[in-house]
Amino acid sequence: MLEKLPAPGHYWLAYSGGMDSTALLSILATHRDRLPAELVAVHVNHQLSANADQWEEHCRAFCRGLNIRYESVTINVRDGRTDSPEAHARELRYAALEEFMQQDDILLTAHHRDDLAETVIQQLLRGSGPEGLSAIPETRRYGRGWLLRPLLAYSRRQIEDYVRGQRLTWVEDESNIDQGIDRNFIRNTVMPTLRERWPSSADVLWRVSKVQADAVVVLNDMAELDMHDALGNSDAVLRLSVVDKLALPRQRNLLRYWIRKNGRPVPAMNVIDEIINELLHARPDSMPCVRWGDTEIRRYRDEVCIMTANTNVPSTRGPYLWSLEKPLDLDGGRLEAGMAVGSGIRADRVQDKKVEIRFREGGESIRPAGRRETHELKKLFQDSAVPPWKRDRVPLVYVDNELAAVAGYWIADGFQATGSERGWEIVFTETS
Repeated sequence: MLEKLPAPGHYWLAYSGGMDSTALLSILATHRDRLPAELVAVHVNHQLSANADQWEEHCRAFCRGLNIRYESVTINVRDGRTDSPEAHARELRYAALEEFMQQDDILLTAHHRDDLAETVIQQLLRGSGPEGLSAIPETRRYGRGWLLRPLLAYSRRQIEDYVRGQRLTWVEDESNIDQGIDRNFIRNTVMPTLRERWPSSADVLWRVSKVQADAVVVLNDMAELDMHDALGNSDAVLRLSVVDKLALPRQRNLLRYWIRKNGRPVPAMNVIDEIINELLHARPDSMPCVRWGDTEIRRYRDEVCIMTANTNVPSTRGPYLWSLEKPLDLDGGRLEAGMAVGSGIRADRVQDKKVEIRFREGGESIRPAGRRETHELKKLFQDSAVPPWKRDRVPLVYVDNELAAVAGYWIADGFQATGSERGWEIVFTETS
């Protein structure tokens, strides 16, 4: 497995001091002369147990005995989050481990086949699809490097036989017997019952995971093709007219894939179906919205857009004084200006003038350069198919209290640089 990846600068082994990571550390230390890079043990102290400091000292001493470099990091998981303390601790732990990684470095964890079986059961009970049931991959990209799990082919019993045979010492986390934790209940109650009836249940669940991992590859390939056809003017926009032609299962598959690609949490199937029913099948003139967590999906005309919920810039914010030489960060994005010739706002119109950024309050109008009439911004936005929820986020550039430009859209007549005139080109980058 190791030889299939680029040579790393370091192997970072996630070392808790428990039986599994002790076995992996011992095995790799025994074969360190065959590793093309330094092996380093990293211990994450969660500060959740009264014995946490003793565990850390045990880990330090064990590494000293093996002549293995040892690093440790302390994290604080007591931040009041109660939805899933175990998941929160895991997120913080992996984030802390990632800080050690350099380009193509490899993080090693000691997950084994029983861990994988427990994860499949847990994901089944959560109603997960193929993505969740593919459980724990042996290899995947991780930060700037890779995450490897070399012990997935071995059972907990095989690992225990190894550490006892080698007379190794390890620490026992007292929380592992807490039946109030779902993972522990599956490990201590469900899995023994399954093994008693079906001795090879862990192997069967491993095969289920492999089949689902293959299914994920096929589904993602199909979703990538569908998304390529359906994308609008950005990765956060799908064209309804294309999505609507797909069969219902492909619509669901595309939506899940598109949501993940935009870095958003994939909602439960009932929310996916709500998106399809409320947005895709809504009246053409309606503007429905489906929200979960801090994410929402809206529809406007032929576009389905994904974004952070409640991101409209209030009209009461501002005005903001702006020196065009420096970027200006706003609630809805960032404004930047660069000097150009023959385009943008004429430099001589803003020199020594007060430049302010405001947002719509209603009733604003502008005569865009090249047009004969003055138009209300509302009508211009409608004609340009700007979704209503975006209109109040568009910065308005005022020069000495006169509307000079609508960032990203129009420059007022008399402010437009032409020919050899120098001008400020303004770019507004939205945050979704």
